[in-house]
Amino acid sequence: MTDLKNKQVFNETLVTSLDTSNAGQPSGGYENEGDASKELNAHLVLNKQQTFESPDSFSPMATSVEEESPELELEQLIKPKKRTKGLAVALFIAFSGLLGWQAVDAVVTAISASDWLSLGWAALISGISLLGLSAIGKELWKLRKLRHHFSTQEESHALIQEGGIGKARSFCTRVAKESGLSDENPSFDKWKNCLTASHSDAEVIELYESIVVKQFDQKAAQIVTKHACESAVLVAVSPLALADMALVAWRNLKMIDSLAALYGVELGYWSRLSLFKMVLINMAAAGASELAVDASMDLLSMDLAGKLSARAGQGIGVGILSARVGLKAIALLRPMAWHKENALTLSTIRKQIVSKVAAISIK
Repeated sequence: MTDLKNKQVFNETLVTSLDTSNAGQPSGGYENEGDASKELNAHLVLNKQQTFESPDSFSPMATSVEEESPELELEQLIKPKKRTKGLAVALFIAFSGLLGWQAVDAVVTAISASDWLSLGWAALISGISLLGLSAIGKELWKLRKLRHHFSTQEESHALIQEGGIGKARSFCTRVAKESGLSDENPSFDKWKNCLTASHSDAEVIELYESIVVKQFDQKAAQIVTKHACESAVLVAVSPLALADMALVAWRNLKMIDSLAALYGVELGYWSRLSLFKMVLINMAAAGASELAVDASMDLLSMDLAGKLSARAGQGIGVGILSARVGLKAIALLRPMAWHKENALTLSTIRKQIVSKVAAISIK
């Protein structure tokens, strides 16, 4: 019995370790063992195929990282690192100190040498330098206020996500004060009367947006429509491409200034350029679905205008682009981020642009 058991164990082990190529060789006259070896080899091949295909499950991870990269790049461009801001402040302070030191030294040297002409020049240059430094300081202060505005948007989003109670009322009051609203403002007073102790922070912010901010959004939509139509008309009637570029850039910057003044955001020269850069970056980083819908509707509008004239088609295209710039500027200048269901769209503005350019082309 013992020998028989050993032979059986030996035969099973030998069959398990055999390669597929040995399956057709004689196995000591046992037909059942040959059938068992074929079945076992087929099972081993199946296991190998499953093991070979398993590493493919790691491939989706790289796709998710690539999808998040544009948002990370956008965040880095809009919000520079603290190290960069600290270096700029240090350089500005060092430059101001050296310039003041040079001015004082020049004045003292001119007085000690009784060189009144040099003293006059030193006083003139010092005055001009002082004006320049004050202008730079104001621009930096306005740029800092613009960054503070973006932090306000983040704070409102955080309050909505937390779902707490008791923080949103003081936040909205501070936002109204920064926007230049008085306590006697009808919409602000209506918002305060609608509040109850049971409202959560998200509900308080939603009420503020629907009652107070909504009136600014309506005026902002009128500003964007006006400037987009003007840009479209100017391009439609202008025969020079260089003049078109200058006119469109001028009208877009003017539109951003008007929107900033409406929402109570004070812009300087550099902060205006910074905001304009952010608008363009946001447009470039827009979602693929949004771009696909906008592009299809833009092409439809261009096709309608192309039946009138080539210049009219170019004017409508530029007008739609200006409208998109304006809508992105509104999204950045609002104290709260847009909700998808309440966001302004291009549909109404597009119709007005097409009708305006078509009326001028027919005349």
